Amino acid sequence: MTGKEKVQILLSAYQGEQFLEEQLDSLLKQSWKNLEILIRDDGSTDGTRKILEDYSGKYKHIKYFPGKNIGVTKSFFKLLKKSDAEYVAFCDQDDVWLEHKVEAAVRKLAKEAGPALYCGNKILVDHTLAPLKKQNRHNLKPGFGNAAVECICTGCTAVMNRELADILTARLPEYAILHDWWTYLAASYVGKVIFDSHPYILYRQHGGNVVGAKGGFWGEVQSKAAYLKKSRGKLKRQLSEFARLYQGDREKDRLVQQILAAEKFPGRLRILWNRNMYRQNALDEVIMRILFLINRML
Repeated sequence: MTGKEKVQILLSAYQGEQFLEEQLDSLLKQSWKNLEILIRDDGSTDGTRKILEDYSGKYKHIKYFPGKNIGVTKSFFKLLKKSDAEYVAFCDQDDVWLEHKVEAAVRKLAKEAGPALYCGNKILVDHTLAPLKKQNRHNLKPGFGNAAVECICTGCTAVMNRELADILTARLPEYAILHDWWTYLAASYVGKVIFDSHPYILYRQHGGNVVGAKGGFWGEVQSKAAYLKKSRGKLKRQLSEFARLYQGDREKDRLVQQILAAEKFPGRLRILWNRNMYRQNALDEVIMRILFLINRML
């Protein structure tokens, strides 16, 4: 690593006028200076476009692409196709990046020889950026067996090397639950995933993305079960699409087919004891297997 490698930050914006300027300012303050910021507006009708026009007019390394509303996943994939830098990062519109976020990721990725993805922890904050009492500061264990059923790669923390970016753009899916989950799934299939337990981002919790459950243990169980069931239908569709595009690793291919087979008996019983797939949290793990057993996961 020379310290001069180019990093492109991909940001898909939609109705983001409230926090977008604060996020852009944090990107401009990154310690890694060879940055280019590619921003696609996904059909905003508020003041987002004006903000992007102003910033792209003022800063030459901010490139703005207006567009029609196609949804966050397809919007990010369009930006990925435009990328050509040695390293590529995903970015949300309403967070704040700490000064060394990009640099920390690049330094870790530079040690990898093949396709690699970096992702990491987050500092959970409210809409005013005040830290929340509950924080997720676990040292998570990435792997394909996890990526098949859970995404621990929050998109706003994700940075990938060029080799992985090229693999992704060559096999863009017709369907994915989210761009970050698909990226984690693909990276863990073809290369290495690095999870950094040190947080470099202030991750706003507002509206529908507030984490945590209320009502004690059973309230938490009900909350987790409801959350997992949200992926029903979507998980099957994503894994089916992945099996179409990625083939060649016999063990990983077998796991995908075993999960898809769990929609029917006796596949449900077989997957119940399959230890090649896993979730990070013990309670999530138990709930997931129960949902597979009663056919509420696929």
